[in-house]
Amino acid sequence: MRRRALLLIAMIVAVVLVSIPLYLDAAREGDAALSDFAREQAALADAVASSASSARGLERPDALIVLESAAGVLHRPDGTVVISAAVTDAITRGERTVRLSRPEAFALGLPSRMAVAGIGKAADGHAVVVVATALRVRDRERHARNRLFLGIALATLLVGVFGGLALRIQRKELVLERELAMKEAEKAREERLARADKLATMGAFATGIAHEIATPLAVIAARTEMLSDDDRRARAAQIIVEQTDKISGIIRSFLALARGESPERSKLAPLDLLSSAKGMVEHRFEAAEVALDITVPKDAPMVFGEPRLLEQALVNLLLNACDASQPGQHVRAVVRMEEGRVCFCVEDDGMGISADVAARATEPFFTTKPAGAGTGLGLAITNEIAKHHQGRFVITARPEGGTVARLDVPT
Repeated sequence: MRRRALLLIAMIVAVVLVSIPLYLDAAREGDAALSDFAREQAALADAVASSASSARGLERPDALIVLESAAGVLHRPDGTVVISAAVTDAITRGERTVRLSRPEAFALGLPSRMAVAGIGKAADGHAVVVVATALRVRDRERHARNRLFLGIALATLLVGVFGGLALRIQRKELVLERELAMKEAEKAREERLARADKLATMGAFATGIAHEIATPLAVIAARTEMLSDDDRRARAAQIIVEQTDKISGIIRSFLALARGESPERSKLAPLDLLSSAKGMVEHRFEAAEVALDITVPKDAPMVFGEPRLLEQALVNLLLNACDASQPGQHVRAVVRMEEGRVCFCVEDDGMGISADVAARATEPFFTTKPAGAGTGLGLAITNEIAKHHQGRFVITARPEGGTVARLDVPT
């Protein structure tokens, strides 16, 4: 409210400041008109001086003729003595025009308004004065000034009215913008709650699956130990046991992740993590006829985290890149160091990803794959693993085509 009042006052002050030069210009015009009127009386005095006999006939209610006698006394054509210090002083100074105040004009028998006197010289050297009231000139000036004041008042009123309307409309727009912002914020909160609910569902779902899988895995491990009759069967059984142990470890890690527990962290070499993840997905790349290259600098620093979770996150990124690629294309897994972080970057040459899809890629159960080809959980799990390690996960389109997925982990 205070801001609106200040703005209205500022607008009115601006109108007044613009009006002041107009008022001063009108005052100058009025003064110039009065000077012109005085010069007209001087010209009339010259005409009377050239024909003094007609002076008596020129007198009228708003003007009179004053003659100067040989003794320097002022008198009217009928002989009536006239006393005017202003006129006498003007004659003495040799001026052609002089302005008379209201009292001086009234003393001469004219209306009590400003008057002007024009002074001419007769052939004998004596002065002839024509004194006329400036009533009409002043009335015209007053009317012009009143019209100016009226224009200023109307302009100020219009500025105030339209300024108030504009401010009122602006206030309504601001209220509407605030309401829209509140609705957008409420919508964003609802979306965050929905994502949190999906994550909770994912956690409960993962817990249930882990519980159901644990018993069959134990049976598989127990039965596998019975298949060690010869070396070949022993090696196969050993591989099965190792993979079963790995699955059990992944399940335990995911259960800890779902419960919000801190992971069992250890120092890990980026090359070991990426090589292990590559070994788990090589058969998928061979089947899809997609080449997989990994590049890890020799001086890559160690990372601190849970090996099974980070390995699974990299597996998810590699499989996603494989699914996005066509036969004959390449997928590159590169490790870079940026700002105290180890960045696992997985790049593909596929169709790329739109900004809208990239923004929703980490939502649980969101997928662009055909029905039955994806669960929509891989990138959501990867994102949670990144957060669990105080890291970041970002997926964007590559300018030259394809997609790049970044998993940043602190050193």
